[in-house]
Amino acid sequence: MDHVTAFAHHLTIEKGASERTVTAYVRDLGQYLTTCRNLDHLPDTPSENDWRTLFGDRPAVRDHLAMLRRRKRTPATVARQLAAIRAFARYLHLAGVLPIVPAALIRGTSAGRERRLPRDLTEEMIEDLMNLPDTTTPRGRRDRAMLEVIYGLGLRLAEVVGLNLGSLDFTSERVRVLGKGDKERILPLLGLTARKLRDHLEGCFTPDVVLSMLDGILNSADASRPVFEGRPGRRISPRTVQYRVALYAGQLAGLRGVSPHTLRHSFATHLLDGGAGIRVVQELLGHEHLATTQIYTHLSRARLREEFRKAHPRSD
Repeated sequence: MDHVTAFAHHLTIEKGASERTVTAYVRDLGQYLTTCRNLDHLPDTPSENDWRTLFGDRPAVRDHLAMLRRRKRTPATVARQLAAIRAFARYLHLAGVLPIVPAALIRGTSAGRERRLPRDLTEEMIEDLMNLPDTTTPRGRRDRAMLEVIYGLGLRLAEVVGLNLGSLDFTSERVRVLGKGDKERILPLLGLTARKLRDHLEGCFTPDVVLSMLDGILNSADASRPVFEGRPGRRISPRTVQYRVALYAGQLAGLRGVSPHTLRHSFATHLLDGGAGIRVVQELLGHEHLATTQIYTHLSRARLREEFRKAHPRSD
């Protein structure tokens, strides 16, 4: 295998990265290598010595980042590409191609990433959104349950798509979710989320399957069946989930740019607004680092300032 293919294999097997992460890293790395070839930093068929020269040559990385900025790529895109370059360089070091730790070669090359506050919906907007699906139809019940699960549990898109019947435990009121890097977390399955999810399942699956699920005695074949289907018998696609969320949001005062991730952001923000501790929110979201969760405290502060500005007579 060439080094790029071996790198993708390393990310999947050794690092447990998701398919989307691997695809993104390989794509970003490919763009960097294309830049290097165009600038004569790297030949079409590089030798081992060429790889050493490439990652020992800091201007090659800086030239690529400068090219991205000239093309007006967002700071987030630049940061992601730099992360891919660093990860590949670390892999080459582990593989014995580079004699020293490559991270030291590109340390100080900053992407200048800006942190933008995530968009969220108000509690009233969430309530209106949930009432839009026509729950007299199987598709409407599925969509209502899907919206409730995304917002009620704060799931990522891949997590809601990957839910299986065996992940649900209505008796113990909990659901098992497989997150990034195949890390498992247990979330509470309560209230409207549980009721609307059960309505969907009772209309979608045969009574014996539903009863077995409620009793916790599903066989292995049924346990691996998806909670949300697109076509009968087939797991719903991420694109379909995105489309259905955007469709209902469009009916809600013509909102644009609303995605499943918007509902996840709203879940986190509403928990903090309701008094939940940031460590609790971190665990519910499945964030590895607290810094990732802390952006929601900034969002709550921004909302607090906005409410103060509107309400206080001297705020202007």
